[in-house]
Amino acid sequence: MMRTKQQTKSSFCTHRRCCVLVLLVLVCLEASGCSLGVMAGKLFFGDPLLTCEFTKRTSVDLSEEQKKVLVICSTPESIRSDYPSLNYDLLEQITYDLKRQGIEVQDTGEVATWLDDNGGVWNDVDELAENFKVDYIIHVDIDEFDYREPNSPNLLRGKTFGTVAAYEVHEVDGIRRALSVFESDYTSEYPSHMPVSIEQESAKVFRKKYLDRIADQIGRFFYNYHSSEDIY
Repeated sequence: MMRTKQQTKSSFCTHRRCCVLVLLVLVCLEASGCSLGVMAGKLFFGDPLLTCEFTKRTSVDLSEEQKKVLVICSTPESIRSDYPSLNYDLLEQITYDLKRQGIEVQDTGEVATWLDDNGGVWNDVDELAENFKVDYIIHVDIDEFDYREPNSPNLLRGKTFGTVAAYEVHEVDGIRRALSVFESDYTSEYPSHMPVSIEQESAKVFRKKYLDRIADQIGRFFYNYHSSEDIY
């Protein structure tokens, strides 16, 4: 049975009103800051894949193009004296996160051994490029780090500031060189609203949780992720 022009017009108007209503609901929910707005958006539009900053700037997808990466972390002496294992803890966790996303990463044990053989220091990324057969080097340079609230021994709050950089390794006249392709400041404060009491969570547990959080945030500079995977 053929539909009349009036029926077709009525159906179109009804559909348009429904669309407008859905959009108005989403706008209202988002404006109120309600998480229901996010849920409703995913219901109607799916869970979008967010492009990481590294890929935006370089057009390189480290997981898709099967590039091998080396991760290196550094901190000033003032931090190493208080947290001597921080460099290796971050190196290990960031490496784990990248591998979980399908990115090939230089073995942390080999990196740690090379560092030990060189007194725990390295001069520049070209030195790393010469000694490791990788395509990219990720350098995490932490300038400030603490997980204790200043002047409050019973309160915990993580604060970190530093720089995240990446270098592409090229061979020029038989010599491997690392060329800068990405750099970004990194700042973290957790929790941002108020510190955690050691009566709620031990300092050891909080420190591990905070280091995992830092590693996740830094890792997301280099791999794409869904909006539902936001770190809160």
